[in-house]
Amino acid sequence: MRGLVLIVAIAWAGPVAAEDFETCFSRAIAHFEMGFARTGPAAAIEDYALVTRDRVHHCGSLAIVACDRGEAPQACQRQLASEQRALRDRVLAGLPAPEQVPAPEVLAGLYPQLWDVAHGSSAGDDCAGADDPVAAWCETHEARLKLTEAVALWQVARLMGVAGAAADLGWVAEAMPFRPVARPEGEGR
Repeated sequence: MRGLVLIVAIAWAGPVAAEDFETCFSRAIAHFEMGFARTGPAAAIEDYALVTRDRVHHCGSLAIVACDRGEAPQACQRQLASEQRALRDRVLAGLPAPEQVPAPEVLAGLYPQLWDVAHGSSAGDDCAGADDPVAAWCETHEARLKLTEAVALWQVARLMGVAGAAADLGWVAEAMPFRPVARPEGEGR
């Protein structure tokens, strides 16, 4: 019965607004920072398990879908791609070049390899010849992938102790802290 009441309440309230890209991105960075706060700089290979592109990639996917549902999907996607490329550039600007980073005892080649990936370009225009809707999506998809590569490089640099927090570097307003979820009244007593 409670489930039915919840379904009716949700249906009556209307669709839930999705987070915008900036908010989702900040939460993705906050998730990494929470893990980093627990582990600190990497001391073992296992510590690098915190590195992931998934959360940022997910935020980009949600933003593309939000554009698809808007009035001008291709213009929205191209604007999103532009914003993601600019964000990628800000992330990369705050990171030291590999020759400035002392090689750690574990995974010594990881940072230089990720640096090359994050600063590289594709072998060609993957979006060439596509009609406008597909070309706009493709451009946005490529920008999202390059942003995820830059964030992964920052995460490794953070774990190596050679990069600061994203908020300190200025590419997120704040890494939004997660708030504890309150227990329902009377539970857990």
